[in-house]
Amino acid sequence: MAIFERSRLTVPELPSYNSIRQSVTITGNEQRKGLGLAALSAIAFAAMALLVRILADSGFTPLQIMTWRGGVQAVCSLGACAALKVNPFKVHMGWEKFKWVAVRAVFGVIGHLLYYTALAKLSMGVATVLFFTNPIFTAILAHWMLDETFTKDQRWLMFIALFGIGLVVVPLSPLTLLGIGISKWSICALLGAVSVALAYVSIRIAGPRVHPLVHVVYFSLVAGVGSALLAWIQGESWHMPNNTAAEWTAVL
Repeated sequence: MAIFERSRLTVPELPSYNSIRQSVTITGNEQRKGLGLAALSAIAFAAMALLVRILADSGFTPLQIMTWRGGVQAVCSLGACAALKVNPFKVHMGWEKFKWVAVRAVFGVIGHLLYYTALAKLSMGVATVLFFTNPIFTAILAHWMLDETFTKDQRWLMFIALFGIGLVVVPLSPLTLLGIGISKWSICALLGAVSVALAYVSIRIAGPRVHPLVHVVYFSLVAGVGSALLAWIQGESWHMPNNTAAEWTAVL
């Protein structure tokens, strides 16, 4: 009589983020390509900031601007997914990765809403300078969450940069270091920078196996649906673009 023994199933342990990071080598060409894409992104972001200010001056609230952005971006990103045969709704990445996709979407939307609010209340120069402190906060969060290198010299340079930015917001004020004299709208822009920094680090943690369009789709859905819901809860009267090509172009 044969005796059958129940075999014990074992689940292979997934590699940690640090082990994956150490096994990845970035070539010089890839670095230059990344810098070029980052430069193009900065130019596009500057154009977006100008359009946000134009829409804010025309009567659009930050929530309404984010709703329009989310809707248009969702249509474009889903179309791109269909063209490239990327299914953003197929859960194949596991919860450990998907939760960081969700974190990127939520905190990305919060960060941009805070930035749009600051843009509507501050001069474009001050709001943009404050919001673009996000690389500093990204480096801090990457050091904390990913154990990336953050040297003593880099910390001193970060401190000097923040002090200089403070002088831009409150010129010639020695109390800037204590936060005295900084308006709540300036704080909005800084909190937006921190929120976006967390979104950037979340993309890194999710890893290269998550297609970039997946991040874009979920950001768009959270931006469109979430902002429209918040605008409705607050009882905002919806502002539609005027029947002019210029305003429709700015919205789209």
